[in-house]
Amino acid sequence: MADTVPIYGHRVRQARTIRSSPIKPLAAMLDMTPSAWTALERSPSTVMTVSRMKTLAMRLRFPPEFFSTPPSGLPVHRGSLLLRAKKSIKVSEIEALSTFSEMIQELWQELTLHATHPPLRIPANLAKGVTPEDAAAIARRAFDLDDDEPIPHVIHAVERAGVPVIVANVGMPDARHDAFSVWVGDFHDEPLIVARPVNSWERTRWSIAHELGHLVLHHGVAPDEAEEVANRFANEFLFPSSALRNEWPSMATLNTLMPLKRRWQMSLSSLIMHGRQNDLIDPDRASGLFKQLSARRDPVSQVTWRVQEPGWDDQEPERPRLLAVMTERGLDSLPSAHLFSSISGHWPADLMQEIIDGQRSAPVRPEVRRSLRSEPVNNVFEFRRRA
Repeated sequence: MADTVPIYGHRVRQARTIRSSPIKPLAAMLDMTPSAWTALERSPSTVMTVSRMKTLAMRLRFPPEFFSTPPSGLPVHRGSLLLRAKKSIKVSEIEALSTFSEMIQELWQELTLHATHPPLRIPANLAKGVTPEDAAAIARRAFDLDDDEPIPHVIHAVERAGVPVIVANVGMPDARHDAFSVWVGDFHDEPLIVARPVNSWERTRWSIAHELGHLVLHHGVAPDEAEEVANRFANEFLFPSSALRNEWPSMATLNTLMPLKRRWQMSLSSLIMHGRQNDLIDPDRASGLFKQLSARRDPVSQVTWRVQEPGWDDQEPERPRLLAVMTERGLDSLPSAHLFSSISGHWPADLMQEIIDGQRSAPVRPEVRRSLRSEPVNNVFEFRRRA
């Protein structure tokens, strides 16, 4: 074995940022100054002794092979992330999410070599000044969704439109974001949505719709009002205003809004905001309803309805399925952390397991699914192995 091995600076940066490791102790571990470490990360490639590389790999919990594997795809700049996040989010967390996006990009690129995926149907080239409500209506038409019916499964609808959705903690249980979206790829033409796993089904649906709004409306630098615009898109995408006006109760109370919550699978707080935006209730009435949400409590947990609405556990939160389907039909294998790691540049198995844990279970048993592989596929998705 050679005494030195070539490593890539960007790989070192990816490992450090996704593990949220400070530079100073890492540099000290390798008898380097912080400035020398920064230079290492910025270098296209360099050489490092085998012992140093193994120490680095052990400290960051990465396979040694990762650092000597050329990175694929362009780096994702942290400024390109469209985040539904708290204002207190740290720069280090945004850097970790950017690196996570690069990891998904590598995995996605590899899977597309083996299996086709639904064509991208996100509306493009929208007219300048289009409202979020009009954009949501255009998106529903592009996704073949009826205006007068709820969306049965938001993540499924988004995946059918060619957008990969990932639900994962990314090793950050204290993260300050619910979800984010980003355009990746050499031409920034490949969308990606990532959401943290939460136990509230209505929160999950709304977060995915919110991020879809970013992708539809903010393909580039997001404006200052991007979050408000994405909020309006999400409400309209989930519950078109034409149906909202027809079904809105004559007297809006938390009790009379509950049937709409159940039918359209939206939170009460989103319904209140949507009704206010459509002038179905005035600002004072909306404020009063929000105060009631803050005042009412679950009789068992004593958590307020504003934090956890009634019915939050009536159904399981939605989960994606697209990556699992592509793996099963393109690689003739069930997803596994080892498989994903081996095909995507040796990213760590624990991070790949996060992705797999967030995927929806197969609708049929694996042995049944394998027996059907030779028969025509009638599912919404049809994948084939590429030559």
